[in-house]
Amino acid sequence: MKRSHFVSSFIAVVVMIATSAVFLSSAAYAQNTTSSIRVVVTNESGATVGGIAVRVTHVPTGRTRTANTGNHGVALARGLAIGGPYEVSIVGGGDYAADVKQDIFVTLDQTEVVKIVARSVIEEIIVTAKAPTAQVALGIGRSFDRAKIDSTPSIGRDFVSVLATDPKILVDNSVARGPAVSIAGANFRFNNLTIDGVAQNDNFGLSKNASATQRSPISIDAIEALTVNVAPYDVTFGAFIGGNINIVTKSGTNEFEGSVYAFKTTDSFTGNKSEGENLGIGDFDEETYGFTFGGPIIRDKLFFFVNYEKFETTRPSNSQTIDNIVGVTQADVDRVIDIFQNEYGFDPGIFDASDVDEDEKFLIKLDWDINDE
Repeated sequence: MKRSHFVSSFIAVVVMIATSAVFLSSAAYAQNTTSSIRVVVTNESGATVGGIAVRVTHVPTGRTRTANTGNHGVALARGLAIGGPYEVSIVGGGDYAADVKQDIFVTLDQTEVVKIVARSVIEEIIVTAKAPTAQVALGIGRSFDRAKIDSTPSIGRDFVSVLATDPKILVDNSVARGPAVSIAGANFRFNNLTIDGVAQNDNFGLSKNASATQRSPISIDAIEALTVNVAPYDVTFGAFIGGNINIVTKSGTNEFEGSVYAFKTTDSFTGNKSEGENLGIGDFDEETYGFTFGGPIIRDKLFFFVNYEKFETTRPSNSQTIDNIVGVTQADVDRVIDIFQNEYGFDPGIFDASDVDEDEKFLIKLDWDINDE
């Protein structure tokens, strides 16, 4: 039967207020969209030191967090933008010199542990080597940063292609209206998908892929990082039994950056036979084009990021031909159409639709760092 054009749009305006408090929400779908750095300060003999002021700086945006170490020499900076690089330093003044660790990168949903030495003022030393770090995970799962996303081939430009690289995740491309994503053996209906903390699930059961739309609800060029949580113990996770797919979009920095892209494919680039059997590919033409752009509105304070992408194809919505349906002939279809028209006065249209599918996505994101509080 004739199907209407598929148009999917995703518009998000996100104002992220960086805060030093733990982000907890009573919303069923609330998820983490930031990371943390735990700084362990020791003296030259290896003993932990309390009461030391530590500054954490996000180099691309100039954002800073300052915290004092407790009795056990630990300071925690929460609500940090994912990625980096970050710079961790001891605030100069008093009895200790301004030591610094550079080139620190943080991962979504995980806490980076940075060790730094508080040296006496007379032995002031600035360390510029790569900082030794460790990660504190929140249960079983996997994180994918922008470097991993860029290095993963994705013909359909779908984040699901990245998930398929994890052995705990099965991506079944044979499922109609798929691909279906099974995490740790659970049914794909039990998964939960969030983008910047907003749920994007298929509540009506119309598709069998990882989201509520036939194609990905977000451009892969707009994703900064994503994580898959299988068994997290953090109270901010919920509303899933299978797995939680948490996506965080890109943000603007103090530098204006952007990209323009276009992809095109036709039936001439696709094989139409397998071992002499005609696959019935047919004629089609597909195009994808878009752009990204981000930068500062107020340096070190307010940033923006926008993304636009459009997909067009001449491939019919109902690409399955009558010849591929066992036990159904054109005569059977004509008889059904005749009954609809003569008995009910309704024209259902033709079986093999020739409409043009379109998928249009918009993303507008604002990041506002009001203050350290």
